[in-house]
Amino acid sequence: MRLSDLARRFLEALRFFSQGFRERAVDTIEKELSEMESSFALLLYSSFVGLPSPPPLVGLALLPYMEREFSIMLAKSRRLDDAWAVWADLADI
Repeated sequence: MRLSDLARRFLEALRFFSQGFRERAVDTIEKELSEMESSFALLLYSSFVGLPSPPPLVGLALLPYMEREFSIMLAKSRRLDDAWAVWADLADI
């Protein structure tokens, strides 16, 4: 095996690992962005869960831009179980 073949294989392996690291980094950033969008939507429309919220005009002004996040938030809330109700049921409260 020549040195040039060894170098070529090393560069191929390096490209393979580099591609894997890039894909993993992109997946992580996309997940983080999704979580940040959800947090922003919760802060903006926290009145739905009983938390103090910003002035209503701010929420209304941003509502057209938040339609996707709002629908995702509502879909997530339909799928969630009430953890406190489960614990209360276990404790016979």
